[in-house]
Amino acid sequence: LYYIEVKTPGGRLYRYVGKTKRGASRLREYRRNVEKIERREPRRRTNGQRLYRPIHLLLAKAIELEWEYQFYPLENVCDDELLDAEKDRQRELGCFREGTYRTWDVAQYEELEIEMLRK
Repeated sequence: LYYIEVKTPGGRLYRYVGKTKRGASRLREYRRNVEKIERREPRRRTNGQRLYRPIHLLLAKAIELEWEYQFYPLENVCDDELLDAEKDRQRELGCFREGTYRTWDVAQYEELEIEMLRK
């Protein structure tokens, strides 16, 4: 599991817990995605995988606008317990639920704010 926290200048706090079976390579993938956003490139070239998730917007804005943020591995969990552990940590830490936000195209980046992605 890994943890991301972004604090906006207005004091709004967004917490996210994600899961990965790939460890550090998954964490590096976020850096690459933010770099792609900076270059205004799609997430992936494959149709159906071009859109970014809300957490990518938060990280890109945090870096661009110099907001406070944290991003680090949270804990190691056995594969068969991964999904339950992720949901437990999300509840415990009061994380925002990505399922309540829509994905977005990189062409929208300049005008977007996270709350605009609410479904």
